[in-house]
Amino acid sequence: MHTINEEIQSISGWYVLYKEETTAFRGKVYLYAVGNGVVEASCCGSGGCRYAAVPGAVLEWKSGTNEAGFMISVVESVQDEGIREVLRVLISEMEGVDQVQFW
Repeated sequence: MHTINEEIQSISGWYVLYKEETTAFRGKVYLYAVGNGVVEASCCGSGGCRYAAVPGAVLEWKSGTNEAGFMISVVESVQDEGIREVLRVLISEMEGVDQVQFW
């Protein structure tokens, strides 16, 4: 589901995905989103980070909508640790993030 610039609140803070991109590697196109997370109401203090989340390799790009009207794409999760590591490095360098998480 493609939801950019929608702030998600939690008990201790919030996060938002503000940018959606793709990158190609070994004949596949990988979808990733860049976001910010902020902890502002925690017993341990406050802080924040920029991160990237990788849903996976695109099988169908924006091929439909869900019941809320958001565009959806079909992706295949990245299971291969070698490919994950290459994508971590590529995305970290391109986006200046320290964390790259795979769904």
